[in-house]
Amino acid sequence: MSLPTLPTSPTSPILPSSPDSPPPMQDLSRTSITIVRPPPTAPEDKRIAHVKRQSWMTHKSRWSGSSFSSTTSATPFFWNRPRSLSISDPEKVAQLSQQSVDKAIEDDIAATEPKERDYHRQSPYWLFTMIWAHQIWWIVTALCNIPVYLRLAALPSGLERLNLVANASLINLTIVVLVRNELLLAGLYWSFNFIPFRRFYFHRMLHSIGGLHVGCAFATFLWIVFYVVELGKNTSFSTPLNIALFTTALILPLGISIIITFALRPLRERYHNVWEYTHRFVGWFVVADLVAHLALKACSLANPRDLFRTALPYLTIACVISIFYVWFTVRRAKVSINANHSVAMVKFQGRPTLDDGTFARISRNGLEWHAFSVATADFQKREFSLIVARAGDWTTKLIHDSIAREGPEHLYIRGVNPPGFMHMHHSYKKVVTICTGAGIAPALPHIAQKTSDIFLVWIGKNHEKTYGRDVWETVTSNLPSDQILLHDTGISGRPDIASLLERVAKQHEAEAVFVVSNDPYTILCANICWRLGLRCYGATRDS
Repeated sequence: MSLPTLPTSPTSPILPSSPDSPPPMQDLSRTSITIVRPPPTAPEDKRIAHVKRQSWMTHKSRWSGSSFSSTTSATPFFWNRPRSLSISDPEKVAQLSQQSVDKAIEDDIAATEPKERDYHRQSPYWLFTMIWAHQIWWIVTALCNIPVYLRLAALPSGLERLNLVANASLINLTIVVLVRNELLLAGLYWSFNFIPFRRFYFHRMLHSIGGLHVGCAFATFLWIVFYVVELGKNTSFSTPLNIALFTTALILPLGISIIITFALRPLRERYHNVWEYTHRFVGWFVVADLVAHLALKACSLANPRDLFRTALPYLTIACVISIFYVWFTVRRAKVSINANHSVAMVKFQGRPTLDDGTFARISRNGLEWHAFSVATADFQKREFSLIVARAGDWTTKLIHDSIAREGPEHLYIRGVNPPGFMHMHHSYKKVVTICTGAGIAPALPHIAQKTSDIFLVWIGKNHEKTYGRDVWETVTSNLPSDQILLHDTGISGRPDIASLLERVAKQHEAEAVFVVSNDPYTILCANICWRLGLRCYGATRDS
């Protein structure tokens, strides 16, 4: 997909901005941001800050007709500092810092999202264009299962139909398990970098493969219900073996229904730990029950070896290996944690096995696991680091304990670390990466390892102070100054991402845009890129 043709004149028109938006940035090729803070004698309740941006065009660009220009713009804002806030209260300072970023993003969404929504609805086929890759996987699953279901439903009830339904159930269950296999995903992410054509669409379907997981999970539930009904019709309950066979079959749809119920988005978001535990432990119980059911089924046959002439035991073995092998890679690693009141830098000692674009799952007790992007990996010092931002109870407690010098000396970490969407940096030469707050973490390995030519847009507050010297030096020492744009929400307010993204993409001649933020902001940036004809990558809950 090529970028849209845009005006090349230095005086080309720009997007109109709303009355409450900051003045749009000029086309920049080299940007240095100077923050002029209010003098100490300024009034306490209303301080005025100015953000001055100067630019020098350092090379010819196909986006601009001139090779040299200089522009300066200033944006005033009023800073209301609470009188009750003490500078010595780091907890409040950190909290206000995050609130500043969140508020700026919310304001930007409120101002920009209606315009983008109205633009996309101008298309006569906008309803069809709003189908996401996640839903496409649902459609693919339905198209594969419905014809098979209709064909089997037309067969007379009997052992033949029972065995075919059992095979259909286990095929869907195996797909459910395998699409979450981290080794398989790592192989797919790596191989998709070499697709010579329509690469973005393959990436899109791979990143949304959670839709295949969900679709096949529903299909598995329906097929197993079908199987239990057929088994009840064709089983005599005169022997304990047959009763046990039917009981283990009946447990399967009950267990799967519990997993599906707590995986529904409203319950998953509200009861995240319950969702995690049911997905893991109820899932393990269902697999154990499936193994017991197959053992009983073999015993019910005249020749138990006949079961191995079907696909059922082999599909079950594939599920068991795929689910449990990762737990044999868990190790208890020594860590050193450097934390402030916003983020914690967790360093693991040992040879890094983590590549850029991957994430690691860590736990304090081996039960509750959380995934964080690999921030840095130093093969010479034999260490790698994760950035843990304050987001929930688990991360907050880790940060508090580390500041109080009561943090853990060891953490559990899984040995298999799958890549995420940021791994797709490898597919492009020039990209724009937009990060909000601690979302800088997934971008750091790509910046340090120079995976591609990156223009970084980092939206935060007091970047160096909030996220630490190590993060700051990783960014500033590996990227040219003309490819870093820091937006301080405490000074500049909302970033006006629509005009900013358009100008940065034109300036950098970007082939793709990567967004690391929350769901609403990621979707907003994706819609903007869609309008501009840019490829956009971002994390979603259903990926």
